[in-house]
Amino acid sequence: MKKTILYIFSNGRVAAIDKKDGKIIWEIKLKELIGNSLSHAVGQINVEGDNIYIGVYGILICLSTKDGSLKWKNELKGWGYGFVSMGNVSNEAHAASIAATAAAASGAAAI
Repeated sequence: MKKTILYIFSNGRVAAIDKKDGKIIWEIKLKELIGNSLSHAVGQINVEGDNIYIGVYGILICLSTKDGSLKWKNELKGWGYGFVSMGNVSNEAHAASIAATAAAASGAAAI
């Protein structure tokens, strides 16, 4: 199934956007989840399966892609309040790219 949802993080808000028409499907304010003003926060967002991972102000948060509900948060005590950089172990886009390349190569070899 083709993914038609784009997840964004800006000005302390996370939203699911329909890529077909740009409409907001759901939106949440992180301030309500972590009790911190995030209006000018710089963070990173990662989507993997049914989870949205957000690293901001020294806090790591996991939200549901379905509705933005909080699955868990880790305040990373002792790490400070800076930018949280993340790396994916299972990057779906990368895996899809590898599969498409392999399929194209096998199709070309069959000709």
